[in-house]
Amino acid sequence: MWAEVTVEVREDSPAHYFLKIESFTRLSESGIYKFESNEFEAAGYKWKMIIYHDGNTRENGSGHISVYLAISGTSSLLVGWEVNAIFTFFLFDQIHDNYLSVRGKKQLFQPIKSLWGLPKFLSH
Repeated sequence: MWAEVTVEVREDSPAHYFLKIESFTRLSESGIYKFESNEFEAAGYKWKMIIYHDGNTRENGSGHISVYLAISGTSSLLVGWEVNAIFTFFLFDQIHDNYLSVRGKKQLFQPIKSLWGLPKFLSH
């Protein structure tokens, strides 16, 4: 969990990776509790976004949308690898035509902690 985050609303869309989910309801109706994006590349590393539309209950995220960034493709990295990353999650608000932007402080991805995010990103 992040100690401090910055929350802002902005007009500009995300620049590095865009994931569009048409309907959270359809995910729920399909029995899908955890959604993983396709692998994408940013800053020379491979990543995935992981979303729990009904919250990650293991991290007390019930009643919220939980979002995470996970480093993937680590088998090609050197033994003892570490990756520092600062990343931002954006959520497009269709009603107001703007983005909720949540940026965390620098996170260290490593073999024992390859996933970072917010279990309570947005309340239902």
